[in-house]
Amino acid sequence: MTANSDRIFHLDTLHGVSPLVQTYLEATTEEAMATYNTLSPLAQSRALLYASKINLVNFESVLSLGQGSQRALSQFADRMLSQVKQKDVTKIGQMLDSLMQTLDRVDPTALEPKKQSFFKKMFSKTGPTIKQTLTEFERISIQVERIGVQLERAQLQLFDDVDMLEQLYAHNNGFFEELATAIAAGQMKKKQVIEMELPEKVASAQSNNQPLVIQQLNDFATEIERLDQRIYDLQVSQQVALQTAPQIRMIQQANQTLAEKIEFSIVTLIPLWKNQLAMMLSMNMDTHYAQLEERLARTNERLTNVTFEQQVTRFKETQRELQSAIQNVFALHTATEKEKQQLQDVTELKR
Repeated sequence: MTANSDRIFHLDTLHGVSPLVQTYLEATTEEAMATYNTLSPLAQSRALLYASKINLVNFESVLSLGQGSQRALSQFADRMLSQVKQKDVTKIGQMLDSLMQTLDRVDPTALEPKKQSFFKKMFSKTGPTIKQTLTEFERISIQVERIGVQLERAQLQLFDDVDMLEQLYAHNNGFFEELATAIAAGQMKKKQVIEMELPEKVASAQSNNQPLVIQQLNDFATEIERLDQRIYDLQVSQQVALQTAPQIRMIQQANQTLAEKIEFSIVTLIPLWKNQLAMMLSMNMDTHYAQLEERLARTNERLTNVTFEQQVTRFKETQRELQSAIQNVFALHTATEKEKQQLQDVTELKR
């Protein structure tokens, strides 16, 4: 249904009339009410106020419709682009990768005692000592702590970015609503001039049929077209704001995901690694203490048994030595007595 379907205009009788006049005479104005009805009561009041201030004759008046919101949206886009350029999420990803690689460099299970066969012990390379392993653990732990501090700082920055993006999202919604109000104002003004002012000017041109009046009618149609173009520009800006909203959410969700990964790394992963390391160290110390106690027990038993046997052996050897010595002494004593007797016998024979 056209705005002027109840009135019939014979423009073919007017020479030099712009086709725009016929176009706008046949135009519908239903979209004006459709946009207007989507606004809140406060925004509807503002739209009517903006519409009342539009002067089609004044080009600057038409151009200023929604101009503040458009410029604010442009500055907003520049600000968001600047924020995105400044935040290098790749660096955070590199820190997380560095953390994973650092944790993988030293396996706490390396401290677990491993049973090896005789041939494996003979031909395998000698592994790192416990002291070397602990030194490596300490060095890696320092690196892990350093990366953890860097991740905490990055996480705080991500929290600030999420809050900033939430503010940008709210501002973008505000721009969208302001542009909708300006669009409604332009459409309501267009509806007014098409339904009320344009028919009057056409009727005046038909009654006078003067070139000047026809030119004024054409100029008026051009002014409506200029307003129409301004409405279209505002609708394009509104689409930009509409598309910006999910982009902000996407960046915000990416930051939140990174913050969650950092939280998992700091609160769960690093403490879990340290706890596993502490458990392996404790188990390793317990194993070595048990092995030491077992070795001490075996050594004590071995030393005790060997000492007893040695004492028995030495006692027996001493007995044999004593017996041999006694026998030697007895034999020597017997030989001496025989020699004495022989000497006595010789002495007696000389007498």
